[in-house]
Amino acid sequence: MLRPAPAPGREAGGALGSGSSVGGAPGSAAPFARDLTLVALAKAAVSALVLALGFRAVSDDDFARVVIAQAWAHAPRLDPTGTSWLPAPFWLNGAIFRVLGPVFAPTLEVARAVAFALGVVSAVLVYISARWITGDRRAALAGALVAGAFPWSACLGVATVPELPTAALSLFAVASLVTPPGGPAPPAGRALLGALALVLATLSRYEPWPVAVAFAAMALLAAARLGQGRAAQAKLALAALVALAGPAAWIAWNRVAHGEALNFLARVASYRSAVTPGGDGSLLRLLAYPAAMVREEPELFLTPIAIALVAWHARRGAAGGEDERAPRPPFPPLLRAALPYALPGAVAAFQIAALSIALVRDGAPTHHPERATLLALLLLALAVGDLTARAFRGASTGARLALGGALLVVLFVGIFFRPHLRREHFNPRTDEVAIGRAAAELTPPAAPVLVEVVDYGHLAALAALGRPGSAHPDRSIDPRDPPVRSSFDDPASLARRAADVGAAYLIGRVGPPVTAFAGPPLATRGAWGLWAAPAPPTSGAPPAAPEDRAAIPAPSAEAAP
Repeated sequence: MLRPAPAPGREAGGALGSGSSVGGAPGSAAPFARDLTLVALAKAAVSALVLALGFRAVSDDDFARVVIAQAWAHAPRLDPTGTSWLPAPFWLNGAIFRVLGPVFAPTLEVARAVAFALGVVSAVLVYISARWITGDRRAALAGALVAGAFPWSACLGVATVPELPTAALSLFAVASLVTPPGGPAPPAGRALLGALALVLATLSRYEPWPVAVAFAAMALLAAARLGQGRAAQAKLALAALVALAGPAAWIAWNRVAHGEALNFLARVASYRSAVTPGGDGSLLRLLAYPAAMVREEPELFLTPIAIALVAWHARRGAAGGEDERAPRPPFPPLLRAALPYALPGAVAAFQIAALSIALVRDGAPTHHPERATLLALLLLALAVGDLTARAFRGASTGARLALGGALLVVLFVGIFFRPHLRREHFNPRTDEVAIGRAAAELTPPAAPVLVEVVDYGHLAALAALGRPGSAHPDRSIDPRDPPVRSSFDDPASLARRAADVGAAYLIGRVGPPVTAFAGPPLATRGAWGLWAAPAPPTSGAPPAAPEDRAAIPAPSAEAAP
């Protein structure tokens, strides 16, 4: 494991150990608890601000995940989707839905409350990771506050997708193997905690899989290091095995359930090929993830450049005789303070390289690639917060003013250019959510509802409706399937489809075909409406039993593996 040289200004005993509370010092538990509380409250405040500004979802995947978790709560099964999506987030959210079922229905609001709480937990994990990496309380606190507030971290802290908790767990795992500057090697038992975190992470998203490989290699190298006791070596070797348990279990499951160990890769590749036939060239794909990081979070990359420029100017001025008798240099040395981030940064770079290769082979997310780089962005945010705080503490008055001005320029550049740099935008699906909520209020809980599928926005209506056992999408729009015309396009097709599923109510866009079939809507929300379906003509045939009716087709789960 990497053992950087001690950095100036480090607090003795500041690393979080696995014995007492923090660094083994009895009096350090209270500051650690205060810092954790501050980080949690700051993250909660950022999340509340994001919601107040109107953010609700990154993409339709957010709603798809809620729908699948609702279905799992309704009828649990080991593999919630039977597709390429990993199961752990659905187990967690579905279990919460089931536990809260007697008090709260499994609504979109409950899912968003769970996401809010997981965002706060993620911030706490990031802070603990920063303590393990730096061994410095103030450095970890400054970095964790920045890591909880940069835009993608802020948005993913309230979105119903698992990227932020997954990245926080990955960071926690990598940090568990880092030796802080001037501190002892981390206890071997800590590596077991990191390995368990990776089990959760690798069963939630695919991007931690390269991290698990790197973790296992580092744990085995640490076990082979001279001077380790047998107990420590056994724990590190066990941690290496546990870290790979998630990918191994998923591969084995695919072999058993689908007859092909790497079935999930084939599904992801086929979906991406169907969505983006041809795609970009190999070079553009190799550079897609680094480019997405810079494009989406320019401030995190411009801030170190600004610090370096101010430091260069301050030292150049001092060398020129402007402040020769100053009791301290005009700008503190920061290069050594950045060394603790080298090992985690190398793991993050390995992860991005692996993801880039997967992208070339069509085995990567089809949109918002920056989500998969969140581990690297969190690490960069920790370093930026740490080094910025250290620069302000150690710089002369003039250098502080220059640094403050430079950071204001960075902030202005980010605010002004960010809307022009972003390629993809967030989609709250306000009308679809509103009509789903209206249907939940105005229709009986067990009444079958037929939902028009225009695009993947129907998932927002299904999530807001919260009835996985009685909602029926109109058709499949999976790009790998043959195109199917919507039954809402003409009254006769709509009547047949409604009879097929025994629909008592309809949700769709307001238009002549549906009004010709069902009359005026019971409620409208934007372009969407809710109707009571006319009773089908009696034909003497017995009504279809509920289990014979069309079930909800699983949302396409390859859009963001």
